[in-house]
Amino acid sequence: MQNILTEAPLETLKRYIDQPSGSFDKEDVQKMAEIIASDFEKLGFTVELIPGEVHGPKVRATIGKGDKQLMLMGHMDTVFPHDVYVPFKDLGDGRAMGRGIIDMKGGVVILLHALKHILPSIDLDKIRLCAVINPDEEVGSPESHAVILETAKASFAALSFEPGGKEGRFTCARKGVTSVRVSCEGKPGHAGAEYTRCASAIQGLCAQITKLYALRDDSREISFNAGKISGGTAENVVAPHAECACEFRYFDERYKPEIMARIREIVAEEPVEGVTTSLLFGASHPAIDLNEKSQQLLDLALEITRAQGRTFVHEKTGGAGDISIAGQAGIGVLDGLGMLGTGMHTVQETADIASMPAQIALAEALIPRVIALA
Repeated sequence: MQNILTEAPLETLKRYIDQPSGSFDKEDVQKMAEIIASDFEKLGFTVELIPGEVHGPKVRATIGKGDKQLMLMGHMDTVFPHDVYVPFKDLGDGRAMGRGIIDMKGGVVILLHALKHILPSIDLDKIRLCAVINPDEEVGSPESHAVILETAKASFAALSFEPGGKEGRFTCARKGVTSVRVSCEGKPGHAGAEYTRCASAIQGLCAQITKLYALRDDSREISFNAGKISGGTAENVVAPHAECACEFRYFDERYKPEIMARIREIVAEEPVEGVTTSLLFGASHPAIDLNEKSQQLLDLALEITRAQGRTFVHEKTGGAGDISIAGQAGIGVLDGLGMLGTGMHTVQETADIASMPAQIALAEALIPRVIALA
């Protein structure tokens, strides 16, 4: 098989960063998907772009004819919309900056360049590789969930190329996260002349949010967060509407229905007369914990990094991720194979590009050893 992805990893990374791909910027994500699809095709993969309604297309790339399939995972969307896009910048000290450089365009680059080196040595008559690169991970993978789970059910294991933290971290256990929108409707009017006959949606919403923060339970690792509030029309108008985008997280999936029921109970008690509250539960990543199959993958990865002279750890994380979806298929999953760096989800997102060769070498060593488990 002939490889024609001939550029260096850093060149690929710069090309990816210089294409914006915010989760809700559908046209940008379409362009990003086409770039990634082309690179997989250069490696000999058969690629399909699965269209989305709100978000861009999913990239599903497959190679090999075997009955056993290894799933490879990543996402192309970033938390940064088009208007805060910042291009690739080499800082000259083994680090580089750029929106999505570690979360997780760098991970997709590491995957592609590892595959470039190892594909000729894989018996593609006996094994099949299927990569899913989705466009909506940062917002809960609402349109990718079914594709990820379907692919996972046809696979014996899944490796994901999310970032590996600052110094090296693998993840097999992630919190579940469920989004919830809390909306309040009030009675508007002039804030000075009619306030006694009005009811403020903002006052009602603030009171509801205060009650909802009582859901936090550190003993059970349950968290609640109100992340974005909007509402009202002007400072001299009693607010007719207010809403808040919230979420709750948990390591034990059994807690989810309990928390949802408690949220319904909390908001059913209206704290401000004349204000009514409604709920809308949204996208959700399931929780996943370390299991025996994932432990096998983790042990291999830790062995390889030790042989490289590096010290990696396994860390449970409160961050959600798509391995939680793949893990619902009952297969082993391993995350954290991507770029090392800091500042994820901030304008200071910085990658340790000096570690890229070692990360690529890690994937090159790990993928054949995971295949051997099939």
